[in-house]
Amino acid sequence: MSREKYISLEELVSQLDNNVRNLKVGKLSTDEIIEMHALSRNLYERITILRYKAFESFAQKGSDGEDLINLEIDDESEKSQTDLISSIEEVTGAPPKKANLKIKSLAESLQSTPLNSIGEGLTIIDRANFTSTLFSNDNIRFNDMLDLVDQCNNIKSAEKVFTSSIKTRGTSSEIEAALDSFYTRINRRFQS
Repeated sequence: MSREKYISLEELVSQLDNNVRNLKVGKLSTDEIIEMHALSRNLYERITILRYKAFESFAQKGSDGEDLINLEIDDESEKSQTDLISSIEEVTGAPPKKANLKIKSLAESLQSTPLNSIGEGLTIIDRANFTSTLFSNDNIRFNDMLDLVDQCNNIKSAEKVFTSSIKTRGTSSEIEAALDSFYTRINRRFQS
């Protein structure tokens, strides 16, 4: 399928219909199946855009038909708009610091929420990493430590229980990463 040629929705549907008929009788080659896949993706993407535009139009008009948002921008005002990021780069000669512009993702927000239990939300990989690196593959010792940390009343006693329980094994970078990760969990457990 040529990317330069615009195909109307009717033509897309017609080509897909012909391909489906050929597929049913077993007359579709591998290349034609690949083309059918590309056509169906093109159709899906275009319908998704149309759905978004319909929703956008509905949101602007409201259910009773009156304008909620006036998005009309004339060509002159659009040309005079300046992109803030580009302006910062022009003035300073360097891209802006990402830390100042970064918005927390949902995953990052969830990673900083308080924990009800130190073991809450531990994945199998986290468990395996902590057990092997910080507890020399001793699952019983690891689980006992989790219970003892949950019984602590403050962060200092929790850290003391944790540090007295560990028996590390691995490279120093692995151990340091696992320690940092677990101390972060302790901080989340005892947030005020």
